[in-house]
Amino acid sequence: MARTTFPDDLLLTQIHVIRTYAALAALPPTVGATALRRRLVQELRCLYAHPYWSEPGHSSASLVELRRQARGLAWTVAA
Repeated sequence: MARTTFPDDLLLTQIHVIRTYAALAALPPTVGATALRRRLVQELRCLYAHPYWSEPGHSSASLVELRRQARGLAWTVAA
């Protein structure tokens, strides 16, 4: 697949989603995770409601590429 250029705010939102998932996974089962779950839901809303997805020509393959690029940056970009 050709490399796609994503808006910086969309890429940053995907990075926040990845980090929030990681934070949830690291919590012990007895610790409440309500705040993290709410944050994750909010980040996912921002991700999927981004105007980028309303432009023609974007598919689920674009979302996969976004996730791939964000995973490469998730632990190198400052929060």
